[in-house]
Amino acid sequence: MKKLCLISLGCPKNTVDSEKIIGVLGDAGYEISLIPEESDFVVVNTCAFIKPAINEARRVISTLKSRKKTSEFKLVVTGCLPARNYDELLGDKDIDAVIGPYCIDRLPEIFSNIDSGERVYTHTDVHIHQYCRLPRAVSTLPYAYIKITEGCSNRCSYCTIPFIRGPLYSFSEKDILKEAESLFVSGVKELIIVGHDITAYGKDRGKGNLCGLLRNIVKIGFPWVRLMYLHPSGINQELLELMDQHSQICKYLDIPLQHVNPAILKKMNRPVKDYRKMIEDIRRAIGDITLRTTLIVGFPGETEAIFQQLLDFIREMKFEKLGAFIYYPEKDTPAFLMPDQIPVRVKEERYKRLMDVQKTISKDIAASFSGKTVEVLIEKQGKKYLSGRTRMDAPDIDWTVKVYGQAKQGDIVNVRITKSSFYSLEGIVSE
Repeated sequence: MKKLCLISLGCPKNTVDSEKIIGVLGDAGYEISLIPEESDFVVVNTCAFIKPAINEARRVISTLKSRKKTSEFKLVVTGCLPARNYDELLGDKDIDAVIGPYCIDRLPEIFSNIDSGERVYTHTDVHIHQYCRLPRAVSTLPYAYIKITEGCSNRCSYCTIPFIRGPLYSFSEKDILKEAESLFVSGVKELIIVGHDITAYGKDRGKGNLCGLLRNIVKIGFPWVRLMYLHPSGINQELLELMDQHSQICKYLDIPLQHVNPAILKKMNRPVKDYRKMIEDIRRAIGDITLRTTLIVGFPGETEAIFQQLLDFIREMKFEKLGAFIYYPEKDTPAFLMPDQIPVRVKEERYKRLMDVQKTISKDIAASFSGKTVEVLIEKQGKKYLSGRTRMDAPDIDWTVKVYGQAKQGDIVNVRITKSSFYSLEGIVSE
């Protein structure tokens, strides 16, 4: 039996791709291995959204090339990097196959060709409509991500996604619901809906929308349903009312604002609107909402005064969850050629200042939970304590809860919070 070792890099959307790679090849008879040297094929599913992701992928590939010298595995690179650095990968004779992100269903055939001595290089999206129907091996139980769209048509001036993943493509509602039902039957307790912009769902098809899809997803029976990656322009009253009406939908919105200064937003090709009012309207509509946002610091033209405006906004809005990254000039994007680029040292210094502000906010918010009881989804069982998350926290990017008491992985239990830190809570299972 042939063995496959998969190394998955990048975001939750890539995680879904990796799970489908394992599903397709598992159905084809391949055994999964964790050790490259004991495998026949090593697949690296790459991310290439920004320079740090590209650098990470290159480091992993370089390490595998070195290990390959004393082994006989075939090295396959897939995901986003082939779309950005196709020629570079094509010229590397130590790589046996370079495969675009939409060729998952063809992997058994491709692996057979590699076994026959062929070097395979392919990048096509003709099979994208079959994506939701592909078999899948969920690696994140008791939660799972479900991808409802691929690509993006927003054309933010700094973003590489449109030419890596193409324009918006919405998967059919029938296929999404069938995959969701399969995940529910497999024991998934939290379904996390992802896409590069899930609020755009259905726009390319001319039918259907996120709210319509959500109404059908909540009928399946997941205890928790979470929404990730919502474009500010797609937040409307219908969505807020739907979230308020259905207890299964976590009162959590992940809305990457990127910035608040009108001039910077215009240069980013992002919505120029009153984000203070938008946030106030959301919190008025859903009183116990948790808001997460992502911000970019050091975008071309961001003066110290503009950066101070961003810091003031954060202090005023007090986001429950917030992430940030410095602007990386990405080749082939409009922002790459913009004047007034900011020195790296200035960007890094601003990033630290911004996160210091948020750290103080997070500490105060976490402290407010002391003595309160919250629902926690148990994800891991350790020797001394359990680990989980609340409805207010997405996996990997938000807070965790250290839980003492009796519970099993996948249980949703009430936990009385006894201790807090900047980005975590502790508590005891409450009867």
